Amino acid sequence: MTWNGRWWLLRASITLSLGGMGGALVAGGCGSAEPPCGEAWNPCLITNEDGTSNGVCAGKCVIQPMDSFYNPMLLWIGDPDDPEPACEDLTGFDLQSRDTEEIAPRRSFRFRSLLPGDEPCPTCSCSVPSCSMPEIVAAHSHASCENTPAATLRPFNPPRVWNGECTSPGMVPADEFSAIWIAPGPDGWCTPSTVGEPSPPKSPAKIAVACSGLVMTTWCPEIGEVCMVNQQETNVPPGWRYCMIARYDGISECYPPAGPGERPRFSDKLTFYDRNLERSCEPCVCLPSIEPRECVARVSAYSDRACSEGALLGTTTVTAGEVDRCLRPEEEGAALGSIRAEWEVNQVGFCEPVGGEPRPTTVCCLPEPEG
Repeated sequence: MTWNGRWWLLRASITLSLGGMGGALVAGGCGSAEPPCGEAWNPCLITNEDGTSNGVCAGKCVIQPMDSFYNPMLLWIGDPDDPEPACEDLTGFDLQSRDTEEIAPRRSFRFRSLLPGDEPCPTCSCSVPSCSMPEIVAAHSHASCENTPAATLRPFNPPRVWNGECTSPGMVPADEFSAIWIAPGPDGWCTPSTVGEPSPPKSPAKIAVACSGLVMTTWCPEIGEVCMVNQQETNVPPGWRYCMIARYDGISECYPPAGPGERPRFSDKLTFYDRNLERSCEPCVCLPSIEPRECVARVSAYSDRACSEGALLGTTTVTAGEVDRCLRPEEEGAALGSIRAEWEVNQVGFCEPVGGEPRPTTVCCLPEPEG
């Protein structure tokens, strides 16, 4: 039978039982309309068919998590040498099935802590920025360089590493092109990389496992609470805590501590890292300097193969990282024989590497019981 089917059958049984008692409501603020859920010090008592109370709660009511956190889970924290518990071994009495069930069977996270001085991530570095001449040039059949199905392009690429000197990739007759298409040069921006090998981390001070079970939003008597189904204190063995885990890496804020007489909140702030430390390392990136970077090349095309001034077809500027250019010859009926380029602006700037540090995960837990 499905979860919902079992619950409706159970609720029908409870309703019939309560009807025989004059419709009395169960204790602890829970009525017969919703499944009972509460805490050990404020239980929602279950009325059995014979009118007695078995005193077992259907779960634990906790304050709902903030939007940037997952639903509350059970978190085990131990020493590195401790045997790691299995989530499937967390079992307890289930009111729907009237049997022992797994209460938080899904292992959602495996964490570890870091000790002072641990540097588990590699050092980030950046290549030196540079300005590069355009690498792709073509004779285009359309005067506007429009790439229609009928358009034709004839490659007229300069050498692979071109410093702008006159080059003649060939001769293109005048009747085979109407314009010269020039792609922008490569961006030439800094490329991030890592330097050396990270030092092996010391043994973690603590390891942790987070197990998740069913969480319902309508089973608690108080607005703003959720029910961790079957995860009440009587079902949870020692060493486990009630916690919510941030959805995103980094430092997040937890709930402020509860005031006198208020319900406990997820206010104990813990910091952990992914057990696989490689997944915890911030990626290396290169940030630009304050000084602006600009690479602008002036490209000229000629009708002969020697870039003679008298054979100039036209000139245009190409900026690295921006749009391509379409150079239409000033003289009609001329062939394309050579190109050359020179820097109009060659300002590379510099960049700063960032990243490479481990990304923490914030875990917020209910305060541990005193004593």
